[in-house]
Amino acid sequence: MGTELVNEKPEASGVGARSWPFNSVALRNKLRVFWRRVLLLRATPHEVALGFAIGVFCACTPFLGIQTLLAFVLAFVLRVSLPAAILGTFLSNPLSWPAIWSGSYVAGALLLGQDPAYAADHLTDTANALGATLSAPSPEALNKAVGYLSPIVEPMVVGGLLVGLIAAIFSYYPTRRAVRVFQRHRGLR
Repeated sequence: MGTELVNEKPEASGVGARSWPFNSVALRNKLRVFWRRVLLLRATPHEVALGFAIGVFCACTPFLGIQTLLAFVLAFVLRVSLPAAILGTFLSNPLSWPAIWSGSYVAGALLLGQDPAYAADHLTDTANALGATLSAPSPEALNKAVGYLSPIVEPMVVGGLLVGLIAAIFSYYPTRRAVRVFQRHRGLR
């Protein structure tokens, strides 16, 4: 082997030299495919756009794990596009959670007249209480964790509804216009 480093990775055409951790071309292509799926849905532009907006609204709620189910139920009740609602929930993902949740918490805390810095001040205590509950489940540990989470959950729910409503409004109109233009171009409606 000589003077070669064993752990050194070869760089082919500067692939390892980029400082951006994501492949922007692949991300752009995935977003294009995602948007095309929304545009190809066979429903009126209003039904697709409202379904997508419902999905976006649900994606901004802190109800992780039931956002898709919530979007499906709301879309079904309002008789709008179910696939568009489910696609709208994809706005919520591990990359967007910090922005959505912090924005929701701050907005909710301000609406409720609370100090938004509370969560940051008590983050360690809350994480320790949750960790203790998960490692050794007991009624006492659960009560302690709920006690730490209660002042954080209420602002997140209130703020999530506000942030979700704003995001839904801002997603509805561009989606409706894009679907209308796309369907006219394709001659679907």
